[in-house]
Amino acid sequence: MSKGDNRLKVLYIIDELKNKSDDNHYIKTSELIAALNEKDLNADRKSVYSYVESLMDYGMNIEKSKLGYKLLSRDFELAELKMLVDALSASRFIPAKKTQDIIKKLESMTSEYNRTQLNRQVYIENAVKSDNWSVIYSIDAIHNAISTNKQISFNYLNTVLDFCSEEKIQRVYRTDEKGEPKIYRQSPYALLWKNENYYMLSFDSDLCRKKTFRVDRMVNVDILKAKREGAKYFLKFDTAKYANTAFSMFGGENADIVLRVKNDLVGVIIDRFGNDIGIYKDDNEHFLCTVNIQKSKMFFSWISGFGDGIELKSPRSIRKEYTDYLRSLLDIYKNDE
Repeated sequence: MSKGDNRLKVLYIIDELKNKSDDNHYIKTSELIAALNEKDLNADRKSVYSYVESLMDYGMNIEKSKLGYKLLSRDFELAELKMLVDALSASRFIPAKKTQDIIKKLESMTSEYNRTQLNRQVYIENAVKSDNWSVIYSIDAIHNAISTNKQISFNYLNTVLDFCSEEKIQRVYRTDEKGEPKIYRQSPYALLWKNENYYMLSFDSDLCRKKTFRVDRMVNVDILKAKREGAKYFLKFDTAKYANTAFSMFGGENADIVLRVKNDLVGVIIDRFGNDIGIYKDDNEHFLCTVNIQKSKMFFSWISGFGDGIELKSPRSIRKEYTDYLRSLLDIYKNDE
């Protein structure tokens, strides 16, 4: 290393400013000199002054005072980094090890004094996280396929129980009719983050319809040379609306329904379906609303969770399906009467 390499001196000064200073901490000129000397780079007070001035002229927001120097602005504020760490920690599709690796990288974007505030290790270790280490690369491949208008292939994992094995819960490939790992070929059109998981919305040419896949269950994702198919099915596709109507991402037949809801649950309805729905008064304690949903047992389960707070009024055919669903649940407990 050249002891007179001023370019290296400037780079190390930047590192020290990022690591050892923030809104509440200054780094002294003597500390910068000592840091450079530890790297076998000769430095004196005058040269450090000059390097810092050059960095300020370049545009780095450095405050200079009798106490020393501190870096006032960074690419990310501490509050933004905390938000990113919490989002990573809560995301089930990102494995725990990968979550910790990314957080370590985020920690390098703040001072050493603030890094402990980004430590969410206890939360991460106790969270329900994916064990698919390749999920980050699968997401990247899907994004690339969408941007280059290409199809992808992949295998899909199922979770099964095997009481004869030491590992009772196992991840196994979905298989084809020959018992071999099934190779899915899809045209990806959107990625959706919902219920703490990532989902891929795609077109299946063999079935000639849209499909939804959990990305953390996709492995061996490859981008194919073939162009995507099914563009017309996504021409007017509203991803946000799809997310609101598909309960727990269990897709089903779309339908407009009318719900009778207690007034104090209006926030629940707005959070679920958005502001652009028809709401009108029924009586002093209830309102009626028309919403579009994808009919599924998960939707029926969502309604039943509110007890008498939400009533499915119409259409009559779906109301009957809902009452049949409730009766099937009661049948499980009929012998307890």
